[in-house]
Amino acid sequence: MAREFEFKQLMRAYRSGILSEATFEAEMAALENGAQASNGSASDGAGFKAFGKTYKSERAAIVSFLDKVRAGEAGGAEAFNAWVKACKTECIYTSLQMIAEREAYHSRVFGKRLAELGGEERAGATEEGRKFTALLGSTEIPDNEKFLRLTSNRSKPEDGSQPIRDFAALICEDMSTKEALRLFAEDELSTAKWIWDTCAALNPSASATRTEHASMSMSGSRSMSGAKSMSGTKSMSAKPMNGAKAASAMKSAGASKSKSMSSSAVKH
Repeated sequence: MAREFEFKQLMRAYRSGILSEATFEAEMAALENGAQASNGSASDGAGFKAFGKTYKSERAAIVSFLDKVRAGEAGGAEAFNAWVKACKTECIYTSLQMIAEREAYHSRVFGKRLAELGGEERAGATEEGRKFTALLGSTEIPDNEKFLRLTSNRSKPEDGSQPIRDFAALICEDMSTKEALRLFAEDELSTAKWIWDTCAALNPSASATRTEHASMSMSGSRSMSGAKSMSGTKSMSAKPMNGAKAASAMKSAGASKSKSMSSSAVKH
């Protein structure tokens, strides 16, 4: 029964684009060879490999991950709540509240799951997290600048949630956590897409520059690091939008996106 469920999950992940063809074929081969529990199973003693580390078992890896994510999401909730208080752009105010609530419930759910597995809450606030909260809660940095900084260290929205998907794909025994992580990845992707879309709407010139440099990078003319460097330069000179201009930009971006989606068809 567990094997059949695993097969269905692999098929669903592959069809929805979560798994690449190569990863799907590797997972299927392992499943067909009866090796689905080889990563960290009690029988082989090889340990569970994830995030470039080897854990004693699958459970040990999950407990470590849940603890870190629990603390990280609590920090995320604090940071976005700080942004809500400092927000000067009316059209994004409620969305920031939703993100803060989403981060908070992730922390609560993973804290509960950690306790169910007998794990302890060891991870706490970090210096990086405190700096992140200070950034988003700043009243000196314009909202559009904050979006530029949030998107400057990744080439696309999917980059942040992919490690979660990869980890979930490795889990073979704890199906409850595996399914929760799939939903978590979708939540994180949803948030990231909104941040990227809003960044483009509030920073049209910087967005155009990024697109241009990303295209040049793909053709071999420029590296992605060059594009990021240019984006960073742009972000320092970006001018804040007032509420009316921001709302107008968001409305225009939304109309353009709707038109584009209606002409093509097709994701959570």
